[in-house]
Amino acid sequence: MISIYFVLCSAFCFMLVIGAVLSQVYKKQIAISNRAAAYFGIDEENGFQEKKRTKKGNKNHLLLMKKISDKAKGVIDQRMPATKKKELEQRLREAGYPLNLSSADFRFLQFVIGVVLFVMVYALLGKSGMTLLSSILLAGILSAIGMYYPSFYLSVIIKKRRYEIQKKMPDFFDMVTLSIEAGMGLDASLQKVCNQMKGPLSDEFQQTLEDMRLGKSRREALADLRSRVPVHQFQSIITSLIQADMLGVGMAKVLRSLTLRIREQRTQLAREQAMKAPVKMVFPMLLFIFPAIFIVLLGPLIIYLLQTLL
Repeated sequence: MISIYFVLCSAFCFMLVIGAVLSQVYKKQIAISNRAAAYFGIDEENGFQEKKRTKKGNKNHLLLMKKISDKAKGVIDQRMPATKKKELEQRLREAGYPLNLSSADFRFLQFVIGVVLFVMVYALLGKSGMTLLSSILLAGILSAIGMYYPSFYLSVIIKKRRYEIQKKMPDFFDMVTLSIEAGMGLDASLQKVCNQMKGPLSDEFQQTLEDMRLGKSRREALADLRSRVPVHQFQSIITSLIQADMLGVGMAKVLRSLTLRIREQRTQLAREQAMKAPVKMVFPMLLFIFPAIFIVLLGPLIIYLLQTLL
């Protein structure tokens, strides 16, 4: 899920830019009102009325910003190509719809971050004495990086979510198998395990059970689940469950054999990662460890030779 600090920082930066623009627009009126207040003073009643007017103005500003953001999201949704929109919706679905963002909301968030970074960097560089072209170029580069950051962070969330699903699969299906062997049905077993285990895997099965309660058949709900989670091991398990449901095979035997296969695959994956470790260690050793060893071993010899020859 997207970090709350990321969202708060984005909103804070956006409000800073809005505040800076408004302060520049109403700079003269603010200065006059501050001087008048300092010279004449303000009684409690006028202060209370001023607070009420300020709260009302802030509420109007929030409503205006909401209308502008909704209109901008509508324009983005209309202008976005269908293929890009479908691809972004797929990525958001794989990430579990962080903060309930739609494709238009995500693009709008990228746009806001890019504009805020551009204005802030340009305002900071404008006071540093840089030329106009250099300031615009550097602000544009940082703005492009800021616009790409939510997409990169979304990829990180997707990768983390897939890893959590792979990690929880053996224990999850073991508990489902034990529940089925104890006499419960498949749907009741899934519901019980989802209530006991929390995580992305339980959330996906909760969505599947909700689809079944809304009228979908078990095969259709499992097929949708298979399309939502692009993990090869998980998709093979769901395919086996669909075939077992079509052929009338006992779910307990199928799940037990599938769980054993998952654990074997995890063992093989761990061995594969262990075999890759020496190859991954070569470049850090060449760049950091070997030069230090050469300096320690050959440094005195080189210094001695230079002193002798000179």
